[in-house]
Amino acid sequence: MELKGKIAVITGGASGIGLALAIRFIAEGATVVISDINGPALKEKASEIGATPIVTDVTKEEQVQALVEESTRLFGRIDLFVSNAGVAKYGDPFSAERDWDFSWHVNLMSQVYAAKYVLPQMIARGDGYLLNTASAAGLVVEFHSALYSTTKHAAVGFAEWLAASYKDAGVKVSVLCPGGVKTPMAAELPNMMKEAIDPADLADTVVKAIAKEQFMISTHEHIWQIFQMKAQDYDKYISLLGERRAYMLGLGEK
Repeated sequence: MELKGKIAVITGGASGIGLALAIRFIAEGATVVISDINGPALKEKASEIGATPIVTDVTKEEQVQALVEESTRLFGRIDLFVSNAGVAKYGDPFSAERDWDFSWHVNLMSQVYAAKYVLPQMIARGDGYLLNTASAAGLVVEFHSALYSTTKHAAVGFAEWLAASYKDAGVKVSVLCPGGVKTPMAAELPNMMKEAIDPADLADTVVKAIAKEQFMISTHEHIWQIFQMKAQDYDKYISLLGERRAYMLGLGEK
């Protein structure tokens, strides 16, 4: 997909990856709607970059539906929907159910809701694009949070299902699985920040991948290599995780 002349909607668009994508999409000639739960920040950034702001709590199905409907009312259609909103809430099997539920709804169900309400118009046109942000934590284990890693794995699985199910309907799907990115979400993880890339560089990678209609968009070669090992030799992968865990948690050398 070439972005010039396209209508794009981006959730989580007030900061980080979402904002970087919005800036780059606009530079490519797209009309962009950004949504976020943080209304003041959303409206400020939208004014700065020339996007349309729509405040949305993506954990609420009715608000995601309203985002799709209002964007369509304003611009006639949605060519590209970017389900980018995410949360890195720390937790483990002992975390409260409400914490699991919140992570589940932000990192996965928001993408389910978006697909539910934007797919009908795309299928009717025989054309459309879904870009779902997951994470490298959806490919290999992320040790800081079982909540984050588990829900991001689920997001990758959902994107795979969408891509296979709607390919013949003319709907393209990409899943974004970056490693460390210099965003507020990753700022408290010093070892991740050592290998983090700039959001603008990530946006450049995304634009190139969308132009090729590439399903998997990854950013860090070593993570992709670990993922490939996982597919080839799960026991070796599990053994490697112990070493990787110590490094990522700051307990030892890489």
